[in-house]
Formats: sequence, C-alpha cells, structure tokens
Amino acid sequence: MEILSFLKPKKKKQFVSEKDFITNQDKQFRFSIESLVSLRDSLVEEEDELKIDYFFYTDTLEKSQKLEKEIQKLDYIVNHGTASHDKSLFVISGRTTEIKMMHETLREWIVTMCDLGYKYDCSFDTWRIVAEAK
Repeated sequence: MEILSFLKPKKKKQFVSEKDFITNQDKQFRFSIESLVSLRDSLVEEEDELKIDYFFYTDTLEKSQKLEKEIQKLDYIVNHGTASHDKSLFVISGRTTEIKMMHETLREWIVTMCDLGYKYDCSFDTWRIVAEAK
C-alpha cells in the first residue's frame, strides 16, 4: 500500500531539536557572563536597567508569527520577516523593555527566551545589550 502513502499527512519537520535547545541555552548562559563582565568594566552596575536586542530564526512563517504574538505579551518590541542571509528562514527580532543587569535577572530572561523559542520551534539565536551612555 505504499502507493497511497502520499495521502498520509506529512510529518512536520522540527527546526530545533532538544539537543540543539540545550546546547544553545548553555551557550547563551556563557555569553551572559561575558556580557556582564564587560558591562562592569564599563561601570554598569547590577541595579542599572538596559534594553536588549534579540533575534530568533525559524523555517516557517507560521512559526514566526506565533512566536511574535507570544513575545508581544511581554510588552517587547517585536517583528518578523524573511532573513536577509537566507530567504528560506524567517527572523523574529526586537527589543526588550528595561532589564536589570544582574546575573540572576539575565539568566531568567535567557531561560524565558530559549523556552519560548523551543516551544514555537524557533532558535533563540543572538542578543545584545543596548548600552546607553551614562
């Protein structure tokens, strides 16, 4: 009956595997420590609040739209579009509200962003703290 196999619903392709999720979250935690050390060198204290630019990638418009709606609930600036470096991917990007620049707060934020990405099959790719002049 393989002749009729085209009638079976196609299994959706997973963009982010569980292994990729775990590896990425570890990478983001290491990056947060480096970022905080750099901020302290620039005289940014734990109680200072800064915004963060963030970027996710995924392989379908539907996934990018679902993640965008979820991030809007956090009151972050967010939008999605086709990735400039690869037209088969979609980018979800934006800017957070102000976040305290302390280890625990940044770690919680990373967990939230990685979990949201994984929930909607999007990769939490990069982020950068928006340093404002004192």
